[in-house]
Amino acid sequence: MANSTVILKEEKIDQKIKRMAYQIYEKFADESEIVVVGIREKGALLAEKIADELRSFAEPKITLESLKLKKGELKAEPEISFSKKDLDGKVVALVDDVLNSGITLIHAASHLLDANIKELTTIVLVDRRHRKFPIRADIVGMTLSTTLQEHIEVDLEAKTVILR
Repeated sequence: MANSTVILKEEKIDQKIKRMAYQIYEKFADESEIVVVGIREKGALLAEKIADELRSFAEPKITLESLKLKKGELKAEPEISFSKKDLDGKVVALVDDVLNSGITLIHAASHLLDANIKELTTIVLVDRRHRKFPIRADIVGMTLSTTLQEHIEVDLEAKTVILR
């Protein structure tokens, strides 16, 4: 791995996932259900880990769903694992692995806002702060200042976050 730096390893990633899950619970503890929607692929893996963590201690029902944007056609209807009608009146936690320009997160959020949701919270493991779009993450695992040429690689199976 030439010119790469490990930013997070297993223990720290697990710690950040646990903290993010507690932040979600603190925000939505009075709700009967929390819908966790992961942006496929890596955001969906992170959402699954967050949902599992929430289920280990939270009282509300935790529902895990996913959303996949079409590459190059972000405004096109995404592939979703749920009916938008199923989100009516519910709180939704939208999860992605890295927030860079904001394009993926803003397009995913816009599709969820078509549903009659009660509240939307955005969650990312790493926020790079290179915004081109007016969206932010409400819950962040870590904020990392990088150059535009650098790349963040999140591998949740290997439990590493690498800066290249």
